[in-house]
Amino acid sequence: MLGGVSSSRQFSLWGYGKKKTPEEEPVASKPETTTTTSEAGRPVDPTPENVVPSPPTEPAVPASEVDLSSISDIVNGQDILNMSEQIGYLKALGLDFGTGPTSVMQWALEHVHIYSGLGWGASIMATAVLLRCIMFYPQVRSLKFNAVMQNLRKDPRSQEAMKLVQQGFANQDNEMRQKGQYLNKMLKEQYGVNNWGMLWSFGQIPFTFGLFRIVSGMANVPVPAMETAGYLWFTDLTATDPYFILPAAGTALMVGALAINAKHTPESQKKMLKTMTYVFGAVGFIGTTFLSAAVNLMTVALGASTLITAIVLNNALVRRTVGLPPHPTASSTAPQKTTYEAPRAANTPEPGLRERLESSLNDMKKGMSDQITNYTGTYSGTDEEKAERKRKELMRKLEDTRKQQEREEFEKKYKTKS
Repeated sequence: MLGGVSSSRQFSLWGYGKKKTPEEEPVASKPETTTTTSEAGRPVDPTPENVVPSPPTEPAVPASEVDLSSISDIVNGQDILNMSEQIGYLKALGLDFGTGPTSVMQWALEHVHIYSGLGWGASIMATAVLLRCIMFYPQVRSLKFNAVMQNLRKDPRSQEAMKLVQQGFANQDNEMRQKGQYLNKMLKEQYGVNNWGMLWSFGQIPFTFGLFRIVSGMANVPVPAMETAGYLWFTDLTATDPYFILPAAGTALMVGALAINAKHTPESQKKMLKTMTYVFGAVGFIGTTFLSAAVNLMTVALGASTLITAIVLNNALVRRTVGLPPHPTASSTAPQKTTYEAPRAANTPEPGLRERLESSLNDMKKGMSDQITNYTGTYSGTDEEKAERKRKELMRKLEDTRKQQEREEFEKKYKTKS
């Protein structure tokens, strides 16, 4: 039979064949069959002896080294409720803001609460009033700086410098702009104005925002005692005001302070401040309705103290005492000029809400731009001026391109003839 072991050895295509090898393989195969048969009936050990067991994998952190007592201390809320209120109490609850204005206001709030014995609601209000009292001096310095800037803007040379800067911006004349900036710088040195004086107006912003952060964090944790530290209809300071009375009161007080401060501002800024008052009132009320009663209580305290400060600093005797110039009287103010406005056609519709909002925002942006120009001597231009500048630049490029094409056609026409 072909295919067997013996037939493969005898079959050959040539006259000679392979050298016969000793037949030891068939003999050796018999014990293998016997061994296999005998081993097949033997039960298989699930753990063979010839397999080397793999080394056990050790956990990264042994279970015996984990201290589970610290977890129970954190999870146990009874310890938090029984924790004594002392300096560092808010940090122990997890309110750690590092180093900065927020930490300063946290330190002040804790000291007011611990050493005065007031509840958290009264402590928040007292801290807000204390902040406004501390910021009284920076506010006086800010008013002095603004008074000097108003006198500088009344100077005809300042108006001329402003006009040079604006014309240089519109005509892309850097020399004219530099003249206006140099004249403005000279006037500031003459009036003793330093640009660093603007920082007095912004000094209270980081600390006010820091107080807002710490009070908001206390309501979100929440601090256990704040859930019963409210008054009247808002007993829980961590919840929102259900009747929106606190947001309305805080917004009204802030708007009142803005209205009093805007009473004696220059005419060029009144339109900007009027728009800002409306925007601030609407956005402020809607935004504070979602905040906790503790934050709104802080807003009411800040608004009330800001309003009182504005009333005090508008008093003639107080202004004379702190060294502020008196407000201009109604008789000394320049008479308002009547301007002619063309009559609107009968079929022209009234401007809609969107157009009026855009007009108000443009007036506010223009007022802010004028303020920055008066303070810094730089001018960025309004949207209309920027568009006009781009249009002039495009026209100039088109004119240059036209002249270049005419020159090339002229040279091509007469050079080829020669």
